[in-house]
Amino acid sequence: MDWDLCKTFVAVAETHSFAAAARQLRSSHPTVGRNIAVLEAQLGTRLFARSNEGLSLTAQGRKFREHVDAMAAAALRAEAAVSATGRHARGAVKLSIGATLAAHWLMPRMGAFLREHDHLQLEIITHPFPASVRRREADVVLRPVDSGEENLIGRKVGRLGTGFYASREYAARRRLPERRDEWKGHSVIGFADRESNAHLARWSDLITRQGTVVMRCSSQGDMLAAARAGLGISALSCLVAAAYPDLVRVAPQKLASVSDLWLLAHPDLVELPAVRAVIGFVAECAREDRVRLRG
Repeated sequence: MDWDLCKTFVAVAETHSFAAAARQLRSSHPTVGRNIAVLEAQLGTRLFARSNEGLSLTAQGRKFREHVDAMAAAALRAEAAVSATGRHARGAVKLSIGATLAAHWLMPRMGAFLREHDHLQLEIITHPFPASVRRREADVVLRPVDSGEENLIGRKVGRLGTGFYASREYAARRRLPERRDEWKGHSVIGFADRESNAHLARWSDLITRQGTVVMRCSSQGDMLAAARAGLGISALSCLVAAAYPDLVRVAPQKLASVSDLWLLAHPDLVELPAVRAVIGFVAECAREDRVRLRG
């Protein structure tokens, strides 16, 4: 059986729609639909039925899901058993991490690690984020939530701070707010990608509700550029914003949000030397930079 068809099946089962599964798989709606039709034809049964919540698994679909999950777990164990020979870190490891942390925090520290582990190939996965370990999109994930439904293992390695920032030019034109009731008349740069940044988007909207949203951006890079251009006040990672002297922080003791950072991996992979090396590297970076990360 084609494993790609099984991955499409799992994506549809998790998202309850062809369109959402296509976005998750970086494919297209028609391709997902065709793959499910091919899989159903091969199995001779309907796997999905339409409901008020979208596409839901039929009784046969639920049974097939159990077998697909078992197949994925078995493949993972087989890979781990073969790869675990030897004491040195070898092979490729996929690390899922937010684009902001990857570019502004991890990349500057990567050189020494790669020189020390010259037999290891590290793949940085920033999209989709967070990637799924169960679907083999990643081997290790650094994200602001714990194991969730994937039953991963790991630990909290730090806390990531977010604050509001404006350009010095913007701050020179008007007094920056210090309380929630002082945002009237201020321009706000908001979040466009409300799925990936649900917590921060809700927090930002709540704090700035009396201001005027002049723009919404889907990436922290664009929000940073908008704030530096003096277009308004934006919620930014403190780690990133602190590197730009042309930005000032708005009410740092009052208007801030802090989220936990969890470093997680599949339980069948954590003993691989390569995976252990990556986990140890990221955890040590987080320990050394705990103050910078928190902001």
